[in-house]
Amino acid sequence: MFAALELPPSLRSAIAGAFSGARAIAPKAKWVSTEAMHLTLHFFGEVPEAQIEGFSPVFADRALQRPAIRAQLGSAGFFPPGGPPRVLWVGLARGVEELRSFWERFTERLQPLRANGGPLRGWSPDQRGFSPHITVARAGPVPLSRQWAEHVQVPSGEFLVQRCVLFQSVLGPGGPRYEPLRAIVFPEGSA
Repeated sequence: MFAALELPPSLRSAIAGAFSGARAIAPKAKWVSTEAMHLTLHFFGEVPEAQIEGFSPVFADRALQRPAIRAQLGSAGFFPPGGPPRVLWVGLARGVEELRSFWERFTERLQPLRANGGPLRGWSPDQRGFSPHITVARAGPVPLSRQWAEHVQVPSGEFLVQRCVLFQSVLGPGGPRYEPLRAIVFPEGSA
């Protein structure tokens, strides 16, 4: 299970289109499907079905409701920053501070779920913090190439982040499918 901020379908399609040339020359890389693109907040790992209801108070918490976040895509990059690239991603040029602020409040509200008997006992937030990015590809049997990012025109339009979603990853023959379980809606307004 994981929590993520959803992206508008048109933006996901534009990102996929921008990397279509790279996808064509490296079909064996692990390309993220258009439907699976998002801004990950936290990975939780395996959570027993009976424990999922324990997330409800967080996703109903009025303190986490806020106006939609105006964001804009930035440039493409790689993890790790040095050495052989393992992950190709697109960062943000706008909305980063607002997203980090939400991440901090969201992470704080998750803390009670880490208590004994809670759905997140044994889980800890990533110590690296939150660096908003959209994963586009991961290294597979074919290593990633830094040249892919140099020749891509990343879409530059603004978009609204309007939902934080708790997803369950369901593995299948065509790759994982992400099932939404809970959501916090950010209404469109002055963001």
